Amino acid sequence: MGLAQSAVAFDHTVTTAFGNGLAQWGFIETVFSQGLALWSTVAATFSEGLPLWSAVAAIGSQGLTLWSLVIAVLHQTFLFQTITAAFCYSLTLWSLVVAILYQAFFFQTMTTVFSQSLTLWRAVAAVSSHCLAEHRVAGFHLWGSLIGSGQGESSAG
Repeated sequence: MGLAQSAVAFDHTVTTAFGNGLAQWGFIETVFSQGLALWSTVAATFSEGLPLWSAVAAIGSQGLTLWSLVIAVLHQTFLFQTITAAFCYSLTLWSLVVAILYQAFFFQTMTTVFSQSLTLWRAVAAVSSHCLAEHRVAGFHLWGSLIGSGQGESSAG
């Protein structure tokens, strides 16, 4: 009888495990069918949403066209700013060239004034030397006259 009880117990265990497995498969089947229903709802909503997404895409493409236009205008503005900056830099460069030319002109003017001043001082020095030479000659003549008249009085006396 021990063997019969073991066989019954084994049969009961197998039946219970099989029943539990069937219950779990039933649960899995229920969840899976509910998931399929959910996915069917999502698919239906998505197919209903496709015309909406098409409208959004059409608006988006119009918006992209608008943004392309805005970007083109901004590029034109950037180009204008670049041209303006280059023009300002060239004006700055020309201002620098003009300043250098003014410096060169000032240097040339100062050189001319200095050389004319030297010429003037040479003329003043020449006149002064000539006047001094005349005064020396006059002084020499005066001295010679004084000495000569003193000798004439000494020899006469």
